[in-house]
Amino acid sequence: MLIFNAENFKRLGKVLLIQAVIFVGILLVIWGSQRLYALVDKVVFPASFPAAESFSEEKTRLGGEKIAPEQRENAKGKALLDAITFQMRRELDSTFGWSANDIIFNKYVLDNRAYRQFGVYIATKAMLDHYSMVIAKLGSNDRESEDLHKARMNHFSINPQKFWFPSAEGSYESGLKLLESYKKDLDTGKSTYNCRSDDIYSAFGLVLGDNVLGYALGQLQQSQTLPFYTLDNRIYEAQGVALVVRDYVKALYTLYPEVCGKNNEENMQVVLHYLDLIAEYDPLYITSTFNSGELIISYLMFVKNRLEDIRDSIRI
Repeated sequence: MLIFNAENFKRLGKVLLIQAVIFVGILLVIWGSQRLYALVDKVVFPASFPAAESFSEEKTRLGGEKIAPEQRENAKGKALLDAITFQMRRELDSTFGWSANDIIFNKYVLDNRAYRQFGVYIATKAMLDHYSMVIAKLGSNDRESEDLHKARMNHFSINPQKFWFPSAEGSYESGLKLLESYKKDLDTGKSTYNCRSDDIYSAFGLVLGDNVLGYALGQLQQSQTLPFYTLDNRIYEAQGVALVVRDYVKALYTLYPEVCGKNNEENMQVVLHYLDLIAEYDPLYITSTFNSGELIISYLMFVKNRLEDIRDSIRI
């Protein structure tokens, strides 16, 4: 029988103190390693694509405010396409490049960034398809831009984990070059950009649909039943989707008065606020009960509800 005298209490106190010091030390090592890694490779992304600056720079290049209406629309088309591909370019140009298919920095070693890249790919591919097949055409029967078609079908359709030839990284870089070719052809009239109100409406429908926000929310279903090593991957994949969504909807709101002129300022502020929270989400650790996917789900639901209001207002 253990007698709790003063000496035993001292021993117990020492044991508990040592355990507490070890636990705090482990947390400090984990925190320190994360901060050290963040100095080399970004883990949070507070800044979204500057659509207004991109549009302004393109207008200046074309001749300022005196440019023709069709040139103004083409400048918007370039800015919107850059918003779609901004996160893809950033991932390809990042310290470790496209990690999802690396031998060393792969989805098992740097899993958070690799799964974030999966999410970036999912959203980028969906929005590029819509841009090419809907926005960059004069009508449903008009021919799709050859450069955009080749980019989305031959290069951005490659599995993001593919390492062997053609590699995902090389394919995406080649696809981005084709997008630049399309943008140059807009200046000469060889390419088409024709974004109408119904196209903007369908663009918001795409974001709200199963292939973008629906996909992100689906990844986090029953998050509290998932093991932590699966849950954190899905959270960062949802983050990747949200990063592209933030750039895209902000660009649509910035470039088109029919979106921002429908008393949608408050709605868009809320949307961007919660997307910013997702973009800066990087907890010390994730479990099914603490820092679980429930928080990200709530952020995504706030975004989804406000985007539905914005979409519906365009039809009024």
